[in-house]
Amino acid sequence: MASTRRSFLALVTVQLYLTACGFHPRGSLTRAADRGSVFVDAETELSILEEVRQALSDASFSITFNRDAASILLRLTDETEVQRVVSVTGNGRISELELIHSVRMGVASSIEGQAPVYSASQSFNRVEVTREYTYDETGVLGKQNEARILREEMKRDLVRQIVLRSIASLGPLVAS
Repeated sequence: MASTRRSFLALVTVQLYLTACGFHPRGSLTRAADRGSVFVDAETELSILEEVRQALSDASFSITFNRDAASILLRLTDETEVQRVVSVTGNGRISELELIHSVRMGVASSIEGQAPVYSASQSFNRVEVTREYTYDETGVLGKQNEARILREEMKRDLVRQIVLRSIASLGPLVAS
């Protein structure tokens, strides 16, 4: 009992020291004062647009709907959602399917107070999330539900990757 209490106190002490010095795990998003104002330059039919705006806001960016007022531009284009057959059974029936959700993204930030612009030489990156699942004709409703849940999970993962890549591409400009 006493050794458990000492272990707990040691753990709490270490945790207090780490948080007091500003330590946070690599890749974690910490709340900063303001990372900048972002204009999400996206196609209107982008299915993840609102989720991206909310995630950026949660990561301490302020969202602006005025391109001229933004210090950061985030361009999202060419969203695709694909379902393809991965494998079939011996009698030619679908056995496994693959879901792919992707979008192309580019980031531009203001430099020395200048308005942000995309560089002509800038390449846009493709952010892609892929999931596979087994298919069974006898449980079509269950498999449709599984595919719907996977698609929702993929959207969340895609949004997370977009935000993390945006932060990484801005480098020291938004360091915590």
